[in-house]
Amino acid sequence: MTALSILRLHAPSTTRPTGRILYSGKDMLTMTPRALRAIRGREIAMIFQDPMSSLNPVLTIADQIGETLRIHQQLDARTSRQRAIELLELVRIPDARRRVDEYPHRLSGGMRQRVMIAIAIACQPRLLIADEPTTALDVTIQAQILDLLRDLQSSLGMSVVLISHDMGVIAEFARRVIVMYAGRVVETSGVSELFRKPLHPYTEGLLAAIPKLDIDVDRLPTIKGSIPDPTQAIPGCRYSPRCAIVVPQCRVEAPALLPAGPSRFARCPPRVATS
Repeated sequence: MTALSILRLHAPSTTRPTGRILYSGKDMLTMTPRALRAIRGREIAMIFQDPMSSLNPVLTIADQIGETLRIHQQLDARTSRQRAIELLELVRIPDARRRVDEYPHRLSGGMRQRVMIAIAIACQPRLLIADEPTTALDVTIQAQILDLLRDLQSSLGMSVVLISHDMGVIAEFARRVIVMYAGRVVETSGVSELFRKPLHPYTEGLLAAIPKLDIDVDRLPTIKGSIPDPTQAIPGCRYSPRCAIVVPQCRVEAPALLPAGPSRFARCPPRVATS
């Protein structure tokens, strides 16, 4: 939801955005549709979560990569096709000259994800938003996709916002982490500091649920309760109904995101006060 909001891809009839989304000093919430179209795909690109549903089943890979190139770089059909082949080679798809004329259903899940990455980086964006880019992929392919994103980030000089529920992926890929619960930031930290000493109870619960290879357990720890209904207003801290260290103040007043060390912030007053 947050990533879609950055590019204003939510339906206008169902959303009421407030606040500011600043990019290069400009508020994207006040941009005209024409100005937004100039940024989408060219300066900010997004890899969507499910490549099978995000790719058009009736268009070839060449057509789908080429569309971005024709719109933003005004390339002709022949040049955009050649560039599409180069992009497929860049994302390590074997036999790119043949694959470029394939339809999505003829590719494996890992290849479809690589095609999505090729579309996203076609115009060498400054910012790449990757929404669960390794979902439904086996561990080997996951590692290959993360290595690819890391190499592209370095070679193209772009920033990457990675959205994931997989703490192992976050530990391997990220430098800074923003932990969100029910649409609200609860903790921000460098990745090593977060895993070494989580501050917010929700972060602790997430890390506690990761299986440990050196300990045999019959049942993994879980976070009691369930995620609140996003349409319902929750007084105070949104995590308070599930929190093991909740105090009366938490149910009344929404805590602020407070400094909790060098480049660290947390939204839990008891933890922040003692950290």
